[in-house]
Amino acid sequence: MTTTDEKWAERIRQWQESGKTAEEFAAGQPFKASTLKWRAAELRRSAQGGERYGKGRARGPGRPIRLARVVTRKSSARQQGAGPGLVVEMSGARIGLSRGFDAELLAEVVRALGGSR
Repeated sequence: MTTTDEKWAERIRQWQESGKTAEEFAAGQPFKASTLKWRAAELRRSAQGGERYGKGRARGPGRPIRLARVVTRKSSARQQGAGPGLVVEMSGARIGLSRGFDAELLAEVVRALGGSR
């Protein structure tokens, strides 16, 4: 357990012993009630042997990280006043998007390129 986890475990213990709601306990503290509840859930998941959702933990061991480079640019649509253009480059493909693009179609293309399972 890291020192941050220990600090939050102590705060959570104090909260639970206080009998107060998270909102009442967090009032005047340097953290929000939502953070207190999230940390309690994270530590509970960890104690039960589950995977935590914090930074860098969402991907399981041995699973590759997939990256996509997003480049903004002026497109002909933008020059015509339709809004900013966007180019997504991944797996050697370049996908040009403009405001109002079909998100479902983009998701299918990304899956086909191996960017999502």
